[in-house]
Amino acid sequence: MHITSLSCRALVTVVATTVVTALLAPVASAAADCTWQRESLPILDGMSWSNIRITGVDGQGNVSGFYSPGGDDRVLARWTTSGVEIVPKPEGVAKFVTRTGNASGVVGAIADRSDGTSVAMTHTPGSGYRELPTPAGYRVWGVEDINNRGDVVGRVNPTGSHEWGAVLWRADGSAPEVIMPAGARSVTPVALGEDGTVLIDSMDGNFLWRNGALTQLPEVHYSLNPRGLTRDGVIFSSYEESWKWTEATGAVEKFAVNGYVEAVNDSGLAVGYLDDGNYTPVLWQGTEFVTRLPLSAGTYGSAGDAVSDSGFVAGVDATLPARWACR
Repeated sequence: MHITSLSCRALVTVVATTVVTALLAPVASAAADCTWQRESLPILDGMSWSNIRITGVDGQGNVSGFYSPGGDDRVLARWTTSGVEIVPKPEGVAKFVTRTGNASGVVGAIADRSDGTSVAMTHTPGSGYRELPTPAGYRVWGVEDINNRGDVVGRVNPTGSHEWGAVLWRADGSAPEVIMPAGARSVTPVALGEDGTVLIDSMDGNFLWRNGALTQLPEVHYSLNPRGLTRDGVIFSSYEESWKWTEATGAVEKFAVNGYVEAVNDSGLAVGYLDDGNYTPVLWQGTEFVTRLPLSAGTYGSAGDAVSDSGFVAGVDATLPARWACR
């Protein structure tokens, strides 16, 4: 599960550079005896503070996102050991907006076509683009998450209706499944687990959806929203504090240090920021505070936006896209 935020803080400020990234080394556990290190990522001429957004980092630390070269145009951007690559859009697509990525570097995105329609798409390194079929009688409005086997969850609504639902595209190529259960009105998908569990928000509360069965989650506090799935529970967050619900025990535990969670991985490593007036980017493991992310001296506006299951963090260090690893 690889939830990323699309808050305005995720818009990065960048300057020209020709840096080429070093070879990526394995990342240690957040709890291990290691030191978190920052690495600035390269950019191309024309990239600026207002036109890059980081949305994913894979198991090797390769980073993905989108670049806005001008107007409404959006294109896929990838950072690897070879540097930064702008991936041309598929034919007929006017805008390709990434939202998420998995351990293999597959990204999920919403693609706006030149004819005004929108479709869900993925892009796989070395294989290219793939369009996900739109369920008959529905319109796709967004892609929210992708898991490591390649299942994708997005948001749909029936044609001519004001209701909302989720749609699950399984990696096996079976027909997409629309999720609009009777017990949860106006569904918004939030996250997708490795086993196909979908975390949903709705007018009737928050739920886990598993192959048609609903599990309602406790209402921790009216101000909290579900932010992500871990292998053993759900993370809730507001702009002041965050909590974890553990499914096996039903326990609800507040994070030891207040802050907002931007993204969380399967093992519970969460990246977000403190409620300190400076939006200081930090890490938690489970509910325990780990560390502040190292930043360039005197910087403001930095953010961690994505975290991989292998422990890489990607985001922005004031003027450049960046990657963090504990080594």
